Amino acid sequence: MLRLASFAILFTACVSEPTSDVELATETDSDFTDGKADASWVDASTLHVGERIWDHADANGRKVFPMWLDRGLAIDVVATAANEDSVRVAVLGPLHQGKRDVIAAAGYGSPRSNIEMTIETAETGEYLVVVGSHALATATTFQLATYCPDCTGPETDVLASPKAGALVGADRLVQMQLGRVLDTRDFDVEVELFASPPAQPWNLTKVATSVASGSQVNAIVPASVQAADDLTLVVREAGGRILDTGVVTRFAPTLETIVRTDALLYGDLVSLQASGIAGAFEGVIELSLRSEQRGVTIAEAVVHNDRPGQVGNGYAAFDASFNPELTDDTGVLDPNLPRNGELLSIGTLDGNGDYRRMACFEYCNDLSGLETCTGGPRACN
Repeated sequence: MLRLASFAILFTACVSEPTSDVELATETDSDFTDGKADASWVDASTLHVGERIWDHADANGRKVFPMWLDRGLAIDVVATAANEDSVRVAVLGPLHQGKRDVIAAAGYGSPRSNIEMTIETAETGEYLVVVGSHALATATTFQLATYCPDCTGPETDVLASPKAGALVGADRLVQMQLGRVLDTRDFDVEVELFASPPAQPWNLTKVATSVASGSQVNAIVPASVQAADDLTLVVREAGGRILDTGVVTRFAPTLETIVRTDALLYGDLVSLQASGIAGAFEGVIELSLRSEQRGVTIAEAVVHNDRPGQVGNGYAAFDASFNPELTDDTGVLDPNLPRNGELLSIGTLDGNGDYRRMACFEYCNDLSGLETCTGGPRACN
């Protein structure tokens, strides 16, 4: 998708870096086009406006994130390096005759751990956000996000709806709307549906394909897909290139609370990740992990609904991590830690502070393979 050639500079952004930094970017990242000439350029997932992602670039390497935008938008671009890493960012405009203009760049002149800049889009199309370390000297792990405070949905991304994190599939029908970026297309568009257990993208399976009619796409979810599975929507030119690597949504044929106790993810020690659907209030879902047998709270989790497709009040997808402390301040082992074979529950607190169970399961974090527990859903006592 990316190949190297010469390019012209078009600097139309409000950037906190000096002009010389942008000039340095042209020397270092020269020759941007529709292809990729060397291994330093690594294609990354589609960057959706309003969604934060973590990624990594190797030394002498750059991650390249496609981003689809309408013209006339003010887009905030934020990149933050982890630990002691540095980060640099270049934003490239849509492709014209094999070339991409540099819209903005930062982090080239000196090492920086955080970059915040605003670009203004002069045209509609596919932009590229190129991320690496300062001078590409080291590997870097970073968080990347873009925001558009004045956008309502159709102006950004290949899909105007649903957005990442949304609940979809009422009555087993996924309804999608194409964004404005495809209004003038001269090709057919199709959407492929991939299903997986929640928060397990490595288990994706293709379950359906649907072709757009105008700007609308509808797809029927087969019976093999369970409530609270993740549905990843991949958009492509019909029979051709991928336009969006995947909008991750959660399947909700009916709106109700659910914990997928058949798809729990256990950590190396006693941590546990659970996914499902629950009610949110002011963008927050508060969850508790408790022992049904001992009547004690093991851990709590607060989930913030900050993905573009999630609602502040109402049902929303959640991926919660329960991380109980192993010891207290004196080094004594926490007596409330979960035990293999124990009946646990996950629930929420209502407005009165009362605990409301959502589901129960047998705890079985069997790394040795020698335990007799089997884990999985159980009836609450």
